[in-house]
Amino acid sequence: MSNYAYLERYIPVVEFMGEICGKNYEIILHDVSTPERSVIVACNGHLSGRRVGDPMTELAKELIQTGAYLEHDYVANYEGRTRGGKRFVSSTFFIKEDGELRGLICVNHDVEEFFLLSEHLDKLMHAYPLLMEGERHTSYTENLDDSISELSSNIIHTTVHRYDVPPADMNSSDKLNIIRTLEVQGVFATKGSVGQAARELQISEPTVYRYLQRIRNGKG
Repeated sequence: MSNYAYLERYIPVVEFMGEICGKNYEIILHDVSTPERSVIVACNGHLSGRRVGDPMTELAKELIQTGAYLEHDYVANYEGRTRGGKRFVSSTFFIKEDGELRGLICVNHDVEEFFLLSEHLDKLMHAYPLLMEGERHTSYTENLDDSISELSSNIIHTTVHRYDVPPADMNSSDKLNIIRTLEVQGVFATKGSVGQAARELQISEPTVYRYLQRIRNGKG
């Protein structure tokens, strides 16, 4: 059986992959026995311009010459480029029989749209510095929730996480100070606020009530 005849069974597989992966994926089947015209099938070949009868790429030749297929079944997620500079994320699967390399299935994912989107988002983020974490121009933050309970919930969460020490490392004095801050803001007049404060501070609800009692009695 010729090498081409052996690889014919993979043609439907390559066509199937082309269908399910979509228009941004180029799937190519190579016959390694004819490197000067190795391409047997090229699904979405317009992405790189590859066509049936085209030769093997230099990288494909290198993978064969270095014997990469002897130790691996595939190589995945490396950079691919066309002469025009178009960028791909590429992968190659080695078709082997009894240790002999018979063919290659190469998958080239066209990622140009992702780069364009990334550039667009970068421009957007710099146009609106409010969106850039750590680059705010003011110290003000506004919560736009209509619900009083949601507002209290946001105050508790923000107050705890603005503290320099994470809850797990806080001592009782730290937690008392946070409860005092929340009490001044009237948070504990809202139903469920004690429970949330306890969860955020990693303490029990009775402990929150004890702190509140000390504060309200002028002892904390």
